[in-house]
Amino acid sequence: MKILILLLLFFNTSFSFAQNKLPIIKANSKKAFIIEGENDRFNWELSPETKLDIHTITKSVKPKWIKFYTDIDSIKIKIKPNEHFDFIVLLNNKDSCYTRIESLPVKNYSSQKRVTHDTIPFTLTEFNNVKIKAVLNKVDTLDLKFDSGTTGLLLTNDAIRNKTHLLNNTGTDNILQIGNLTWGNLQVYPVELSGQGTDGRFGWDLFDGKIVEIDYDKNIFIVHTKMPEISKAYSKFDIEYTHTLFCIQAELQIKNKKYKNRFLFDNGYQRTIMLDTLLMNEQDYPRDLVVIKKVVMKNGQGKEIPIITVNNERLNLGKQVLFNIPVQLLTTTNPAGFKTHILGNEVLKRFNTILDFQNNFVYLKPNSLIDLPYKDAK
Repeated sequence: MKILILLLLFFNTSFSFAQNKLPIIKANSKKAFIIEGENDRFNWELSPETKLDIHTITKSVKPKWIKFYTDIDSIKIKIKPNEHFDFIVLLNNKDSCYTRIESLPVKNYSSQKRVTHDTIPFTLTEFNNVKIKAVLNKVDTLDLKFDSGTTGLLLTNDAIRNKTHLLNNTGTDNILQIGNLTWGNLQVYPVELSGQGTDGRFGWDLFDGKIVEIDYDKNIFIVHTKMPEISKAYSKFDIEYTHTLFCIQAELQIKNKKYKNRFLFDNGYQRTIMLDTLLMNEQDYPRDLVVIKKVVMKNGQGKEIPIITVNNERLNLGKQVLFNIPVQLLTTTNPAGFKTHILGNEVLKRFNTILDFQNNFVYLKPNSLIDLPYKDAK
């Protein structure tokens, strides 16, 4: 397999180039895949019928290597924010598949003349959901969950039928209002389930380019256009964007052995920590820990996921150490769809949180819930 390496310094031209001016790679199968960065894989299917097939990479504030593989060929490019790269995949030596890799502009609202700090009340439910009142299309009042482990706007099928005027037309022209904030041209994605007592959920990307502050002591959700002054009591974590979501680094510990890895920052996950099977195998995470319970959970699509809960001695999370945390072991593939542990809101609610989507950091500070017993504690 040959590898064509192209360093993309600046490529912002239209797709109207003649075919012979675009790079061409070959394929005998429609099945292909894309690697972003080191190992973030996305499956891809070639489509000669599509005028221009576009892959938009996960948010990146720096130039990023992208590799596109067919069954017999490949191409490697380096792309900066707000750039795109076009090429052709020649399928079976006869069908041209016009393909684009694009990186969206980096959003940052800090340069706005008017600095805003929108404060929105929320309810922390008994199921660890951050529940917020919202209005859809100016008429439908809904209870939505803020879910940092998802993107976009998702409503349950039941809510679509019984609480909105959408019927079967979820469209792409919906308007969502939360407090003083309004988003237009939103698509509603139907799901089977959301957090108990909520009609759906909305993701972190609605606040891209801003700062989100979640204060569990005061039950307020504040959206800033500029970073406020914060105390030194906060621990600071780099954000790693991957598969449209974001992770931070943390460290599990059993006796004297430490297991550092990335954790999906997912306050939509109601429990403590879900451990990824592949990462556990790679790091030889102990399999003989005391079993606390075995349950079957359901994801947003209603699919059942068997879970085993065991006791983990220690979690090192920035400056803070949490002891004897019940963690969930997967018996199936990771529902996130990529290799990562999942840090849920039974842990995260113990920390007042600042999500800085301008400079790409997470800040955590222990709050009044820090010593609350875990629901599944041994």
